[in-house]
Amino acid sequence: MTTPIADPIPADSPPLDAPSRRRFMTAVGCLGWLVNTGRPDCAYAHSRVAQHMALPTEGALAAVLRVFRYLKGTANLALSAPLYGPDIDVDTAFEQQSLHGSAREVDHGWRFFCDTDFAGNCEPQNRRRSQNGVVAMQNGAAVFWASKVSSVAFAHPDIGEAHADTSSGAAEVYGAANATYDILHLSYVVDEMGLPFPKPIKLEMDNTTAEAFVKHSAFKIKLKHIDARQEWVRVLRNKDILYAEHVDTNDNVADLMTKILPVGKFTALRHKIMAPRPI
Repeated sequence: MTTPIADPIPADSPPLDAPSRRRFMTAVGCLGWLVNTGRPDCAYAHSRVAQHMALPTEGALAAVLRVFRYLKGTANLALSAPLYGPDIDVDTAFEQQSLHGSAREVDHGWRFFCDTDFAGNCEPQNRRRSQNGVVAMQNGAAVFWASKVSSVAFAHPDIGEAHADTSSGAAEVYGAANATYDILHLSYVVDEMGLPFPKPIKLEMDNTTAEAFVKHSAFKIKLKHIDARQEWVRVLRNKDILYAEHVDTNDNVADLMTKILPVGKFTALRHKIMAPRPI
């Protein structure tokens, strides 16, 4: 297996019997542990398969077994970082940051990526919700990642639930908001460890609408239904806690967390955060 997931799970797949349901749920739980401890390349596959926990099907079981066949075939992969890099004088970096205020060139080796796939999952249980992805890297090593399905719109109170948005730009802004929640939580952990953390946070993304919103460079915008979570991005922007930076889609490792990718692109992005262990 060259990728953990290659195709959507069939909507007309028969439901599982009781023993197979237990097998499926155990497999999803084990996969979740692997994803959260060292296999970010399977985060999207886990998120997508786990959406079938309420009503597991034969197609969902086949999908999770495919992920484990992929893991077996790539058991030599591990999180990686460059062995050598430029030396950074932490004291000097702090002095630069204090002299220049929120000096954006002082990143302390951190990089943060976010991406969103707008309504790309057409499986019935997903209800066309978007997929959010975030990756945080320290000195070239992935230290945090997440792949989450989310809804962004509340068009009318009588609907009673969040649903898929009709605007890809709104979905991207919402994805940036979700990413900032995770990144800020990470900053608290890093602070307790006594390590430096950049301020403001440079959030790398490849969507021009979200970039314009975060940068406040669009004077006229169609995102009239900004909700509280999207407003959160505006607050962080105005307080100089967050700013957006464009990254080429081929270099945005958060893309691993948002959609089914062709083998070539999946492998190229995976190699940016994982490598074979030396024998």
